[in-house]
Amino acid sequence: MRKKIRRISPAHPLVSLIPRKFQKGETTYIYWAARWRDPDTGKLVEFKLDSTVFPSRESRRQWAIRRSRALAKRRAEIESGAPLVTRTPLGEAVENYLADCNNRLRKKTLDVYKDATNKLLAWSEENGVKTLADLNPARLSAFRESRVAKRKQAVSKGGRRGARKGSTNDRSPNSVNIELRAIKTMLLTWRAEKRLSNIDGESIRHCLKSLPLSYDAPAYLTSRACRKLLESTIRHDSETFSETRDEHIGLRSIGSTPRYEPIGPFVLFSLLSGCRVGEAESLAWQDVDLEALDNDGQPVGEITLKASVTKTKRYRTIGLEVASTLRTLLAAMKLRAGSDSYVFGGKAPLSHTRVEAARKRLLRDYGAPKFSWQNLRQTCGTFLTNAPGIYGAASVFMSARQLGHSVTVAERYYLGVVRGIPREARTLETAMQIEDLAQRIISETLPQKLGIKRDTVGQDKT
Repeated sequence: MRKKIRRISPAHPLVSLIPRKFQKGETTYIYWAARWRDPDTGKLVEFKLDSTVFPSRESRRQWAIRRSRALAKRRAEIESGAPLVTRTPLGEAVENYLADCNNRLRKKTLDVYKDATNKLLAWSEENGVKTLADLNPARLSAFRESRVAKRKQAVSKGGRRGARKGSTNDRSPNSVNIELRAIKTMLLTWRAEKRLSNIDGESIRHCLKSLPLSYDAPAYLTSRACRKLLESTIRHDSETFSETRDEHIGLRSIGSTPRYEPIGPFVLFSLLSGCRVGEAESLAWQDVDLEALDNDGQPVGEITLKASVTKTKRYRTIGLEVASTLRTLLAAMKLRAGSDSYVFGGKAPLSHTRVEAARKRLLRDYGAPKFSWQNLRQTCGTFLTNAPGIYGAASVFMSARQLGHSVTVAERYYLGVVRGIPREARTLETAMQIEDLAQRIISETLPQKLGIKRDTVGQDKT
């Protein structure tokens, strides 16, 4: 009777040693294989034992004992709540993550995530990281160092359009932190879903820690710079063509056709409301209440920003009592808006491409001081927080509420930045010393924006 081969030993109950046969020509060969059930995936795994490494029965037995103990330990860890090891390809996991983000993030944020994850995937391909199970603290630290060491890309002169080349300048810490923050968010999401087993949350935060930043005063515009900016917008909006075809045949007065779409109202609104540029571009008339009352029962007007359009996903209200000129501007625009749904865009939200093109034109051709749309928001926050006559002792809290950030941010970045604001200044335009220019924007720029034509004697004619 043929002796039955014992495949499972009490010394290694979780691993079976099985003899395998294969035919090569007329010769039959035998090799030993180990088989066990993976505690993470539940699948059977078979491993061929090399005869040169395990030549004897005792060597195979000792290896099986060590493997069985490791499997028993892993089973105990899983029963204690440890996350399962996943062999999901890293590219597939990233693709699924971005698809989920597409349903809840803005396009601009999603673009940042895609850029960061593409760099992670490129680095992983070069360094042999194929699955989620391959991610560990050492590899995350190596990825961080590769991003820190990456040099700034410069335009390649004489090359193809959009071509770039490496430079000797380091990237800013903020640029590096944006990438690290996006990857950190993704890994922490996977960790919460128990898809990462080789690294915990604390290790993720440590290995992808942000670079230290230096915090200077906010880049706000001084009163003089505010005046210079508004003067440049007035010159920009009053620019006309020398003579158009309609003017040549007498349908319009010569020199009455605006060359550019006016940007003055948008600049003034951003400066006095403190809205983010995206919030201003998508502002709808249904969110503007010009008859809203203040605490004394006086109509002052207010703007309600819905949670869907704000960066923080929290609605907020902007009272217009701190900028009476802004209420006048919106009231005049409302009278001529007709069936338009949006304050600045008309039938659809204002395109950021058009807004940015106008900003660059102001800087390039009309002598505007260096500014960004974020600078206008910072200017509004600076004057709101430091003007003693607007909110008084509650300036920090009220300015933070209007701009939609925390009181801590207002105290850290805005408080005490600018001094010398007159105590009698009760509105932002008075504190910034731009009342006269704001009135000019309302009286001169607005009619051109709304398409009111001028006849030969200079009177308005609808």
